[in-house]
Amino acid sequence: MQMKMIVALFLGALVGTSALAQGDDPVLLTVDGRPVSRSEFEAIYKKNNKDAPVTPEALNEYLDLFINYKLKVREAEVLGLDTVAKFQTELDGYRKQLARPYLIDRELNDQLMKEAYDRMGTEVRASHILVQVAPEATPEDTLAAWKRLAALRARVVAGEDFATVARTKGGSDDPSATKNGGDLGWFSALQMVYPFETAAYNTLVGEVSNPVRTRFGYHIIKVVGKRPARGQVHAAHIMMRTAETDSPEKGAEVEKRIREVHQQIRGGQMTFGDAALRFSEDESSSGKGGELPWFGTGKMIEEFEDAAFALTKDGDMSEPVKTRFGWHIIKRLEYKAPPSYEEARGELKSKIARDSRADITRVAFLERLKKDYHYTPFPANVKALYKLVDSTVFMKGNVITDTLLRKDVTEGIVMHKGMRYKREINGTMQAGKLVNIRSRKHDDLVKTPMDTVVVRDVHEGWTYDRAKAAKLTKPVFTMDGLTATQTDLLNDIETKQRRDGVKPLSTFVDERFAAFSDDKVLEFEDANLEKKYPEFRMLMKEYRDGILLFELTDQKVWSKAVKDTVGLERFYEANKTVYMYPTRYDADLYDCANADVAKQVRSLYKKGKRGAVLTDVVNETSALNLTIETGIWSEEEKPYLKGNVMPGLSNNYAVAGRVVIADLRSVVPPSPKPLNEARGLVTAAYQDQLEKDWIRELRAKYPVVVNKDVLNTIH
Repeated sequence: MQMKMIVALFLGALVGTSALAQGDDPVLLTVDGRPVSRSEFEAIYKKNNKDAPVTPEALNEYLDLFINYKLKVREAEVLGLDTVAKFQTELDGYRKQLARPYLIDRELNDQLMKEAYDRMGTEVRASHILVQVAPEATPEDTLAAWKRLAALRARVVAGEDFATVARTKGGSDDPSATKNGGDLGWFSALQMVYPFETAAYNTLVGEVSNPVRTRFGYHIIKVVGKRPARGQVHAAHIMMRTAETDSPEKGAEVEKRIREVHQQIRGGQMTFGDAALRFSEDESSSGKGGELPWFGTGKMIEEFEDAAFALTKDGDMSEPVKTRFGWHIIKRLEYKAPPSYEEARGELKSKIARDSRADITRVAFLERLKKDYHYTPFPANVKALYKLVDSTVFMKGNVITDTLLRKDVTEGIVMHKGMRYKREINGTMQAGKLVNIRSRKHDDLVKTPMDTVVVRDVHEGWTYDRAKAAKLTKPVFTMDGLTATQTDLLNDIETKQRRDGVKPLSTFVDERFAAFSDDKVLEFEDANLEKKYPEFRMLMKEYRDGILLFELTDQKVWSKAVKDTVGLERFYEANKTVYMYPTRYDADLYDCANADVAKQVRSLYKKGKRGAVLTDVVNETSALNLTIETGIWSEEEKPYLKGNVMPGLSNNYAVAGRVVIADLRSVVPPSPKPLNEARGLVTAAYQDQLEKDWIRELRAKYPVVVNKDVLNTIH
C-alpha cells in the first residue's frame, strides 16, 4: 500500500495540474489513437520544471518520459486491470478519503481551524457543575434539567462557594465532583467538547457562565485562570510509588530513597538512565531510561506538568516532586514552543474532523447544497407514512415466535417464502406471510399439542405492508437531478430500524426522513464531484493511473526481477564484470595500544608467536594492548593497506591514536563478486533492463503520433 501511494504521489507530480482538451487547446500527441492535449502536457512540464527555462531539448526529453507513462497506462487498460474487483475496491477506498474535503463547508472549516489555533495560544483553568440530560430527552426533562442548573448557578452567583455547591447532594452530576469540587484543571482548545470549550474561552476569569448545553447535559463553568500556552515537553522521569494508605514511616522511607538517588545523579555516581532502569517503579518507562511521550497541558497531573515545564534547558533535572502517585525526579529532554499555524494545520484538520465541529461544517454544507439544488420537502407526504409504521420498527434483533397455520405439518416440512403464519408480538396475534426466509428442516421446528409448528428467528424486526405502500409513490423531497419517493423512505426506515421505543412513531419517522434527506443529498453531491470539480477529477485520475501502474509495473518489472531466478542468473553471467571486487589484501591486522606494544608484537612475531599465544603474552598487563583482525580488505575499507605488495609484516600505521601492523599474506586481484553478494545491485540493474525492454515492446505495440508544431508553441 505504501508503494502504491508513492506511485500515486509521483503521478501527482506528473499529472497533477492537467486540464481537459477543449476549445482551442490543440492535441499534442495521440497514444494508440487516444488524444492528449497540449494543456495537459504543458501543465505537467511546468509543474516539474518550475525554475528551468523552456528549451526544445528539455521539452523533448520530458516528452519522452511522458510518452512512456502514457504507454504503460494504455497497456494496463488494454489488459483490463481497471476492471478487476480488487482495483475497484482500492480505488473506491482512496476516493472516499479524497472526497472528504469536498463534502464539508471548507470555508467554515478553515474558520474553525483558525479559531481553534487562536484559542490554543491560551490555556484555561475552570471548574464546572453538570446536570445530566440526554440529547434525545423530552422537552419536559430538558426544561427540568435547565431549571435545576439555573438554581445551582443562582446559589453560586449569590456567594456560595462553587466547589461546595458542586459537592453537595443535588449539586453536580459529574461523579468526580465529590473529590475535586468540579475542578477540571488546565486545558486548551480541542480538549473539551466544542460548546463547553467556547463557553470557557468566552467567560472572563472569576466569572460563571450561563448554562451551556453539550451532549452530556447542562453545565455552568467558572473560569479560575487563563495563561499563555506552554507548548510541549519531552521528558524522562524516575518514580517511586506511594499511596494515601501508606504509613508515615513508609512515606518517609520512599522520600529518603528518592532523595539519595537524586543526590547520586547530581554527584555523577550514576546516570539518569541507569537510575531509571535500577530504581524507577514506572514499568512502562524504566526500561527506556525513564523516557515519556511528548506531552502538553492536560496530559499529566498538574504537579508533574508544573515541574517539567519549570525546567528551562534540555538536560535540566528537577528536585524530587511529590504527586498522588508518588515521588518523581524529572529530566527535560526536549522542548517545543507552540507551533505556527502552518505547522499545526495538518493536526488541526485531523482533530476537527473527529471533533463535534465536524457536525457544524456538515450542517452548513448541507444547507448550502439544499439551497443550490433547490431542495423541496413534502411534509404531508411524509406524514402519510405514519400509519404504515408500527412499534415493531423498534424491535430489530428481537426473537419473534411465529405459529404456522398449517394443520398437516410433518417433521420433514421445509418452510418457504409466502407461507402464511400468525405472529405473536407483545401478546397480540398478527397474521402475515414469511419473508426473507431461508429453508429450514425439521430440526428447526417444534411440534406442539395443537398440531401447529412454532418457529423462532424467522422474521426479525419490522417490514411494512408493501401492498398498501405500492400506492404511495409521491415524492418526500425533490431537488435538481433527484427525487425521493415515499417508498424510498420506507425502504430506508426498514434498513435503519433499531431498538428505540421511547419516541412517538411520528417523531421517529420525521427523524428518519431528516437523516434520509441529508444522506441522499450528500450521496448525490458525492456522485457528482468529478463533474463539479476538475481538480478532483484529475486527482482521481492520478490515483487511478497510480494503482494501475503499480500493479502492472510490479508484474512486468519489480516482482518479475525477484522471482525470475533463471533470468536473473542469465543477466548476472552476461554482466558480472560490472560487479567486481577491487584489489584486496588478505592479511592479519595487529591493532596495538601504542608503539611500545607494537615493538613487543614484532619481537614475539619473529619468535613465531601467532594468534592467541601472541595476545595472551601481550595482554597480560592489559586486555586492551592488542587485538587481531583476520580478513580480506579493500583499500576503501583499510586505506593504509594501499601499496602493500610484499608478504609479511608492514610498517607501523598510526590509526585513531593506536598503532596497526599488517601481516600480509597475499594481494587478491580484482574478480567478479558472486551473485549472492551482489544480488541487490544485480536485481536493480535487471529491473532497469526489464523496464527498457518493456518500453521498447510498448512503443512497438501502440502507435504514438506527436505534433511537433504544437510542442514548439510551448514557451
